[in-house]
Amino acid sequence: MDVLKDKFTNWLQEKDRSKNTIAAYLSDLGKVPFEEITTEHVAAYTQAMQDDGLAISTINRRLLSIAQYVKFLAEEEGKALAVKIRPIKQQRQNFLDDVLTEKDLESLLRAADKHEDKRAAAIFATLAYTGMRVSEMLQLTVEDVGRDTITINGKGSKRREVFMANKLQKILREYLKDRKSEEQALFVGQRGPINRQTVDSIIKEYAGYTRLKKTKAHAHNFRHLFCKLALENGLDLSTVADLAGHTDLNTTRIYTRKTKKELLAAIESIGSGNNKKNGKGK
Repeated sequence: MDVLKDKFTNWLQEKDRSKNTIAAYLSDLGKVPFEEITTEHVAAYTQAMQDDGLAISTINRRLLSIAQYVKFLAEEEGKALAVKIRPIKQQRQNFLDDVLTEKDLESLLRAADKHEDKRAAAIFATLAYTGMRVSEMLQLTVEDVGRDTITINGKGSKRREVFMANKLQKILREYLKDRKSEEQALFVGQRGPINRQTVDSIIKEYAGYTRLKKTKAHAHNFRHLFCKLALENGLDLSTVADLAGHTDLNTTRIYTRKTKKELLAAIESIGSGNNKKNGKGK
Protein backbone atom coordinates (compact mmCIF):
# COMPACT_ATOMS: atom_id res chain seq x y z
CA MET A 1 0.00 0.00 0.00
CA ASP A 2 2.89 2.36 0.78
CA VAL A 3 4.29 1.77 -2.70
CA LEU A 4 0.92 2.59 -4.25
CA LYS A 5 0.66 5.76 -2.16
CA ASP A 6 4.08 6.85 -3.41
CA LYS A 7 2.96 6.22 -6.99
CA PHE A 8 -0.31 8.04 -6.32
CA THR A 9 1.63 11.00 -4.97
CA ASN A 10 3.84 11.09 -8.06
CA TRP A 11 0.75 10.84 -10.29
CA LEU A 12 -0.83 13.82 -8.55
CA GLN A 13 2.40 15.82 -8.80
CA GLU A 14 2.51 15.14 -12.55
CA LYS A 15 -0.99 16.60 -12.75
CA ASP A 16 0.29 19.77 -11.04
CA ARG A 17 -1.72 19.28 -7.86
CA SER A 18 -0.50 21.50 -5.02
CA LYS A 19 1.25 20.12 -1.93
CA ASN A 20 -1.78 20.95 0.21
CA THR A 21 -4.14 19.16 -2.19
CA ILE A 22 -1.94 16.07 -2.27
CA ALA A 23 -1.67 16.07 1.52
CA ALA A 24 -5.47 16.34 1.78
CA TYR A 25 -6.00 13.39 -0.60
CA LEU A 26 -3.56 11.20 1.33
CA SER A 27 -5.10 12.20 4.66
CA ASP A 28 -8.60 11.38 3.40
CA LEU A 29 -7.49 8.00 2.06
CA GLY A 30 -5.93 7.24 5.43
CA LYS A 31 -9.40 7.47 6.99
CA VAL A 32 -11.02 5.00 4.58
CA PRO A 33 -12.11 1.96 6.65
CA PHE A 34 -11.85 -0.59 3.84
CA GLU A 35 -9.16 -1.92 1.51
CA GLU A 36 -11.23 -3.16 -1.40
CA ILE A 37 -12.99 -0.28 -3.16
CA THR A 38 -16.48 -1.29 -4.24
CA THR A 39 -19.71 0.62 -4.77
CA GLU A 40 -21.16 -1.06 -1.68
CA HIS A 41 -18.18 -0.14 0.50
CA VAL A 42 -18.25 3.48 -0.66
CA ALA A 43 -22.02 3.74 -0.12
CA ALA A 44 -21.71 2.31 3.42
CA TYR A 45 -18.83 4.67 4.17
CA THR A 46 -20.86 7.63 2.91
CA GLN A 47 -23.78 6.66 5.15
CA ALA A 48 -21.45 6.20 8.15
CA MET A 49 -20.01 9.69 7.65
CA GLN A 50 -23.51 11.14 7.50
CA ASP A 51 -24.47 9.26 10.66
CA ASP A 52 -21.39 10.75 12.36
CA GLY A 53 -22.67 14.23 11.50
CA LEU A 54 -19.80 15.21 9.19
CA ALA A 55 -20.37 18.28 7.03
CA ILE A 56 -21.47 17.56 3.47
CA SER A 57 -18.42 19.43 2.18
CA THR A 58 -16.15 17.13 4.23
CA ILE A 59 -17.93 14.00 3.02
CA ASN A 60 -17.76 15.07 -0.62
CA ARG A 61 -14.07 15.96 -0.28
CA ARG A 62 -13.31 12.48 1.05
CA LEU A 63 -15.34 10.91 -1.76
CA LEU A 64 -13.40 13.02 -4.28
CA SER A 65 -10.16 11.70 -2.82
CA ILE A 66 -11.36 8.13 -3.30
CA ALA A 67 -12.48 8.94 -6.86
CA GLN A 68 -9.04 10.37 -7.67
CA TYR A 69 -7.39 7.25 -6.30
CA VAL A 70 -9.68 5.05 -8.41
CA LYS A 71 -8.76 7.11 -11.48
CA PHE A 72 -5.07 6.69 -10.65
CA LEU A 73 -5.46 2.90 -10.35
CA ALA A 74 -7.10 2.78 -13.77
CA GLU A 75 -4.55 4.99 -15.52
CA GLU A 76 -1.33 3.83 -13.88
CA GLU A 77 -2.01 0.32 -12.55
CA GLY A 78 -4.44 -0.97 -15.15
CA LYS A 79 -7.05 -1.66 -12.47
CA ALA A 80 -10.32 -0.35 -13.84
CA LEU A 81 -12.75 -0.63 -10.94
CA ALA A 82 -16.48 -0.77 -11.61
CA VAL A 83 -17.29 1.53 -8.74
CA LYS A 84 -19.79 4.38 -8.57
CA ILE A 85 -18.92 7.29 -6.30
CA ARG A 86 -21.76 9.74 -5.92
CA PRO A 87 -21.21 13.03 -4.05
CA ILE A 88 -24.04 14.19 -1.82
CA LYS A 89 -26.14 16.90 -3.39
CA GLN A 90 -26.26 20.06 -1.34
CA GLN A 91 -28.75 22.86 -1.75
CA ARG A 92 -26.97 26.12 -2.48
CA GLN A 93 -26.88 28.28 0.62
CA ASN A 94 -27.82 31.86 -0.21
CA PHE A 95 -26.42 33.36 2.97
CA LEU A 96 -23.09 33.34 4.76
CA ASP A 97 -22.96 31.41 7.99
CA ASP A 98 -20.38 31.12 10.77
CA VAL A 99 -18.31 33.93 9.33
CA LEU A 100 -15.84 35.98 11.32
CA THR A 101 -17.05 39.49 12.19
CA GLU A 102 -15.18 42.69 12.98
CA LYS A 103 -16.16 42.22 16.63
CA ASP A 104 -14.69 38.71 16.57
CA LEU A 105 -11.44 40.08 15.17
CA GLU A 106 -11.34 42.81 17.82
CA SER A 107 -11.89 40.18 20.53
CA LEU A 108 -9.04 38.05 19.19
CA LEU A 109 -6.69 41.04 19.03
CA ARG A 110 -7.64 42.08 22.58
CA ALA A 111 -7.02 38.54 23.83
CA ALA A 112 -3.60 38.47 22.14
CA ASP A 113 -2.79 41.83 23.74
CA LYS A 114 -3.92 40.57 27.15
CA HIS A 115 -1.62 37.56 26.84
CA GLU A 116 1.19 39.78 25.51
CA ASP A 117 1.31 37.56 22.43
CA LYS A 118 2.41 39.94 19.69
CA ARG A 119 2.98 37.11 17.23
CA ALA A 120 -0.65 35.98 17.53
CA ALA A 121 -1.85 39.56 17.06
CA ALA A 122 0.37 39.92 13.98
CA ILE A 123 -1.00 36.69 12.50
CA PHE A 124 -4.64 37.69 13.07
CA ALA A 125 -4.07 41.18 11.65
CA THR A 126 -2.13 39.94 8.62
CA LEU A 127 -4.80 37.42 7.64
CA ALA A 128 -7.66 39.87 8.20
CA TYR A 129 -6.14 43.03 6.71
CA THR A 130 -4.60 41.46 3.60
CA GLY A 131 -6.93 38.56 2.75
CA MET A 132 -3.93 36.29 2.24
CA ARG A 133 -4.15 32.54 2.49
CA VAL A 134 -2.03 30.98 5.26
CA SER A 135 0.42 29.56 2.71
CA GLU A 136 0.80 33.06 1.27
CA MET A 137 1.21 34.74 4.66
CA LEU A 138 3.99 32.31 5.60
CA GLN A 139 6.00 33.61 2.62
CA LEU A 140 6.43 36.99 4.34
CA THR A 141 9.92 37.99 5.39
CA VAL A 142 11.25 40.52 7.88
CA GLU A 143 12.12 42.80 4.94
CA ASP A 144 8.45 42.98 3.92
CA VAL A 145 7.58 44.95 7.06
CA GLY A 146 7.38 48.63 6.18
CA ARG A 147 6.44 48.14 2.54
CA ASP A 148 3.11 49.45 1.21
CA THR A 149 2.77 46.49 -1.13
CA ILE A 150 4.48 43.15 -1.50
CA THR A 151 4.49 40.49 -4.21
CA ILE A 152 3.57 36.93 -3.27
CA ASN A 153 3.16 33.60 -5.01
CA GLY A 154 -0.54 32.81 -4.85
CA LYS A 155 -2.58 29.73 -5.63
CA GLY A 156 -1.43 28.02 -8.80
CA SER A 157 1.92 29.86 -8.59
CA LYS A 158 0.25 33.08 -9.76
CA ARG A 159 2.02 36.18 -8.49
CA ARG A 160 0.01 39.12 -7.18
CA GLU A 161 0.43 42.37 -5.28
CA VAL A 162 -0.81 42.53 -1.69
CA PHE A 163 -1.45 45.84 0.08
CA MET A 164 -0.09 46.31 3.59
CA ALA A 165 -2.25 48.81 5.49
CA ASN A 166 -0.75 51.21 8.04
CA LYS A 167 -2.71 49.62 10.91
CA LEU A 168 -1.17 46.27 9.95
CA GLN A 169 2.32 47.77 9.73
CA LYS A 170 1.98 49.11 13.26
CA ILE A 171 1.11 45.65 14.63
CA LEU A 172 3.93 44.01 12.65
CA ARG A 173 6.49 46.50 13.98
CA GLU A 174 5.38 45.75 17.54
CA TYR A 175 5.83 42.05 16.82
CA LEU A 176 9.35 42.63 15.45
CA LYS A 177 10.35 44.36 18.69
CA ASP A 178 9.70 41.11 20.60
CA ARG A 179 10.82 38.71 17.89
CA LYS A 180 14.11 36.98 18.76
CA SER A 181 15.30 35.17 15.66
CA GLU A 182 17.84 35.47 12.87
CA GLU A 183 15.47 33.79 10.42
CA GLN A 184 14.37 35.75 7.37
CA ALA A 185 10.84 34.31 7.58
CA LEU A 186 8.61 36.78 9.41
CA PHE A 187 6.59 34.32 11.46
CA VAL A 188 8.82 32.06 13.54
CA GLY A 189 8.76 29.88 16.62
CA GLN A 190 11.46 28.35 18.79
CA ARG A 191 12.38 25.89 16.03
CA GLY A 192 12.33 28.30 13.12
CA PRO A 193 9.62 29.29 10.61
CA ILE A 194 6.14 28.17 11.67
CA ASN A 195 3.78 26.13 9.49
CA ARG A 196 0.05 25.95 8.78
CA GLN A 197 -0.57 23.63 11.73
CA THR A 198 0.95 26.16 14.14
CA VAL A 199 -1.26 28.92 12.75
CA ASP A 200 -4.34 26.71 13.15
CA SER A 201 -3.34 25.90 16.72
CA ILE A 202 -2.92 29.59 17.57
CA ILE A 203 -6.34 30.45 16.14
CA LYS A 204 -8.00 27.62 18.07
CA GLU A 205 -6.17 28.60 21.27
CA TYR A 206 -7.44 32.17 21.11
CA ALA A 207 -10.90 31.05 20.06
CA GLY A 208 -11.00 29.36 23.46
CA TYR A 209 -9.97 32.58 25.23
CA THR A 210 -12.66 34.59 23.44
CA ARG A 211 -15.37 31.89 23.33
CA LEU A 212 -15.36 32.13 19.55
CA LYS A 213 -17.42 29.33 17.99
CA LYS A 214 -15.26 26.44 16.80
CA THR A 215 -16.91 26.64 13.37
CA LYS A 216 -15.50 30.17 13.02
CA ALA A 217 -12.02 29.33 14.28
CA HIS A 218 -10.13 28.67 11.07
CA ALA A 219 -7.71 30.73 9.03
CA HIS A 220 -9.82 30.97 5.88
CA ASN A 221 -12.48 32.86 7.83
CA PHE A 222 -10.13 35.85 8.11
CA ARG A 223 -10.03 35.87 4.31
CA HIS A 224 -13.84 35.82 4.27
CA LEU A 225 -13.86 38.85 6.55
CA PHE A 226 -11.39 40.75 4.35
CA CYS A 227 -13.40 40.17 1.17
CA LYS A 228 -16.75 40.94 2.77
CA LEU A 229 -15.53 44.20 4.35
CA ALA A 230 -13.77 45.25 1.13
CA LEU A 231 -17.03 44.87 -0.79
CA GLU A 232 -19.05 46.63 1.91
CA ASN A 233 -16.56 49.52 1.85
CA GLY A 234 -17.23 50.20 -1.81
CA LEU A 235 -14.63 48.21 -3.73
CA ASP A 236 -16.09 46.58 -6.83
CA LEU A 237 -16.25 42.84 -7.35
CA SER A 238 -13.43 42.73 -9.90
CA THR A 239 -11.04 44.68 -7.66
CA VAL A 240 -11.72 42.47 -4.64
CA ALA A 241 -11.22 39.38 -6.82
CA ASP A 242 -7.80 40.73 -7.83
CA LEU A 243 -6.88 41.54 -4.22
CA ALA A 244 -7.88 38.06 -3.04
CA GLY A 245 -6.31 36.24 -5.98
CA HIS A 246 -9.60 34.78 -7.21
CA THR A 247 -9.62 33.62 -10.83
CA ASP A 248 -13.42 33.26 -10.89
CA LEU A 249 -15.66 36.22 -10.03
CA ASN A 250 -18.30 33.81 -8.78
CA THR A 251 -15.96 32.92 -5.92
CA THR A 252 -15.80 36.57 -4.90
CA ARG A 253 -19.54 37.06 -5.46
CA ILE A 254 -20.22 34.76 -2.49
CA TYR A 255 -19.12 37.60 -0.20
CA THR A 256 -21.89 39.88 -1.47
CA ARG A 257 -24.36 37.69 0.39
CA LYS A 258 -25.67 38.67 3.77
CA THR A 259 -25.01 36.66 6.90
CA LYS A 260 -27.81 34.78 8.60
CA LYS A 261 -27.79 37.40 11.38
CA GLU A 262 -28.06 40.25 8.86
CA LEU A 263 -30.93 38.55 7.05
CA LEU A 264 -32.80 37.93 10.32
CA ALA A 265 -32.35 41.59 11.29
CA ALA A 266 -33.71 42.71 7.92
CA ILE A 267 -36.70 40.39 8.19
CA GLU A 268 -37.41 41.56 11.74
CA SER A 269 -37.55 45.14 10.45
CA ILE A 270 -40.14 44.37 7.79
CA GLY A 271 -43.24 46.41 8.52
CA SER A 272 -41.49 48.73 10.95
CA GLY A 273 -41.26 51.53 8.39
CA ASN A 274 -44.93 51.24 7.44
CA ASN A 275 -45.99 51.34 11.10
CA LYS A 276 -44.02 54.51 11.65
CA LYS A 277 -45.53 56.11 8.54
CA ASN A 278 -48.98 55.27 9.82
CA GLY A 279 -48.15 56.77 13.17
CA LYS A 280 -48.15 53.40 14.87
CA GLY A 281 -45.57 51.65 16.97
CA LYS A 282 -44.37 54.87 18.62
